Amino acid sequence: MKWKTGQLALVALFAVVALIAGLITWAGIALGKSGEAAQSPLNRPTPASSSYSLFPPAQNASTEDFSAKSQALSGIFDGAQGNFTASVMDVSTGETVFSRNGDAAGVPASSLKTLTVAAALQSFPSSHRFATTTLLGADGTLYLRGGGDVLLGAGENSSRISGRAGLASLAEQTAKILKDDAAAPSSVRIVLDDSLFTGDALLPAWDKSLMTSGNISAVQPLAMWGARSSEAEKAGRVSDPAMTAAQVFEKALSSALSGSKTSVSGEVSRGTTAADARELTKVEGATVSEVVEFMGEESDNYVAEALGRLIALQQGKPASFEGATAAILEKTAALGVRTDGIQMVDASGLSADNRVSPSQLTAVLAAASRSTNRALRDMPYAFPIAGLSGTLDTRLTDSSVAGVVRAKTGTLAGVTTLTGTLVDGTGRQLVFSLFASDVTSLSDARATLDRAVAALI
Repeated sequence: MKWKTGQLALVALFAVVALIAGLITWAGIALGKSGEAAQSPLNRPTPASSSYSLFPPAQNASTEDFSAKSQALSGIFDGAQGNFTASVMDVSTGETVFSRNGDAAGVPASSLKTLTVAAALQSFPSSHRFATTTLLGADGTLYLRGGGDVLLGAGENSSRISGRAGLASLAEQTAKILKDDAAAPSSVRIVLDDSLFTGDALLPAWDKSLMTSGNISAVQPLAMWGARSSEAEKAGRVSDPAMTAAQVFEKALSSALSGSKTSVSGEVSRGTTAADARELTKVEGATVSEVVEFMGEESDNYVAEALGRLIALQQGKPASFEGATAAILEKTAALGVRTDGIQMVDASGLSADNRVSPSQLTAVLAAASRSTNRALRDMPYAFPIAGLSGTLDTRLTDSSVAGVVRAKTGTLAGVTTLTGTLVDGTGRQLVFSLFASDVTSLSDARATLDRAVAALI
């Protein structure tokens, strides 16, 4: 993403403010708790309760303070075309301070990814990484086994999130082992093992236009750049991501084995790794926290669906659409959030058959912010920054909100949503979820949601 001069200035300003605030907080904690290990600002307990919060609660905030904001929100929604529902919660008290039919289940679009993010951060250590492995069978078959990394790169391992693990690096490592093995076969044939995920690779309920428009592709346990044809941010998605990656690996391995006693024979085929196959080597992708951040900021549907299946596997469920949604709902309930009325058919929010209420989404965000699990408290960092990054790059650009709000966007035909967190003028952390449906102009509806968010500051 290219950053504008004004955006860079805002980033610099916020960084300075955050640094000063962090130093002040650190100093206060270090001086006030002699003999105890200093806590980071993210780990400090809130004065209001024994739980924890990403932001300190306002000392002078009250329900009465919100009356003017409530009137402003009602006026904004009343004057707009479409059906608007909303929920706003004060994190430090857990109180809903504004609701406009907030308990009514609606189509969340990509705001549904809020549940997927929370489930992923509960399911795996934030430093966990998914691997892509090569194994050698006794009959000379070389297996390329997908372990859930769908952000592979074609080249060498890199520092980027998308492309952290490179197929060329995997090929070079594999070739070196074969070259150094006196008992290595004279030729190997490559078999792609993408059996980790089960069931339908494409949800039957998805509109076919979602595939032709590049929103999604067949969900498989290994893919390059989120099933895209290149590392370009908006490159089209390939129809068979795992086989495309396997063919790239085959070419890289053939090149890496050039001049050695072992060569690659035949074309890549699909199969399941033999029980007697021994592991040769592997490459590991970005950490779960990085993958979640990538998915949230770019609203990447493919990564969301892969994460859903990996969450299901971690809970002993089938790595299918049904297993993924059941696992995510279990993790949602584990946060203490009621799940009655939620209907999930995918992990990305692509289907118009998904249903969840704004109040359930704000409850997830509030529970995450108060969690003793640091990864969950950091959940807002998986969302774009208003006016600066991801799907909010060109939204909420006014100086009063840019850099202050983090939120997950969502868009389907006739539907737009916005779910996230901010700190208002009194220093109170608020979480919000705003739905607009039955709209004739998505741009107008987005503008309405943006005005509503600005009114919360």
